[in-house]
Amino acid sequence: MSSLTINKGLWVFTGLSALIASVVGMIQPSVYDRVIDPSILPGVFTQDLLVGTAAVILLVLALTMKEDSHRSRIIGAGILGFFFYAYGIYAIEQVYSLWYYLYLLVLGLSFYSLVYLLVTFDYTAVALMDQPPVVRYLCGGYSIFVAIMFTIIWTASLYPLLKSGERIEYLFSIYIIDLVFVMPAMAIAGVLAVRRRPLGVVGVPALFVLGAGILTPLALAELIKPVMYGMPTVPGELWLYLVLSVVFLGLTGVYLATLRR
Repeated sequence: MSSLTINKGLWVFTGLSALIASVVGMIQPSVYDRVIDPSILPGVFTQDLLVGTAAVILLVLALTMKEDSHRSRIIGAGILGFFFYAYGIYAIEQVYSLWYYLYLLVLGLSFYSLVYLLVTFDYTAVALMDQPPVVRYLCGGYSIFVAIMFTIIWTASLYPLLKSGERIEYLFSIYIIDLVFVMPAMAIAGVLAVRRRPLGVVGVPALFVLGAGILTPLALAELIKPVMYGMPTVPGELWLYLVLSVVFLGLTGVYLATLRR
């Protein structure tokens, strides 16, 4: 069995599992009533919405991907990373709804699908690809900048908790996943991309897709708060998440469009 076939099969299983989990959350939001604080329900709903959208995209990519579909693999890697992030939050935060086993399934499938994809990527072909230096330096530099910025923000946010010994009930998983996995990966990928190393060439746009997946639901949550939940929008957070997600998507488009042999 070829690696292409295995990748496709893993993407289909992961996409279908994530689609089921997200659709259940959207059509039956009561599953979160006992396990999620009401103040973060807008973000949970918009995350489910984006997970469902990303799952459909992943399924389409799985059905249409060919041996030389490098851009499809890069986008797929970003979506798998987004699923790992989203359901890693659910797993760590102990979102013990009746669908918790499904959350763990998506988390495991996304992780091992991503590992297998990165192991079987044709890096020889990627090494023959290049783009204008301005794009490479801009995207690599932005990846490093985001890694440094959020590392400083989360470290500063954690310090008062460490000093007081306070244990927060929700969203502590973001500190764990960001500081342990996402920010180091962004910094490393940015450096490798600037140096034209194949793993960096693949990693930066994939991480930008991941970044858009993380931040877009947060921006959408601020927009729907007054309409669906009777909560006020926080303008500062809305514009921060919106601008960052748009930049991630824009740079991803430019990066992939200029990536040529």
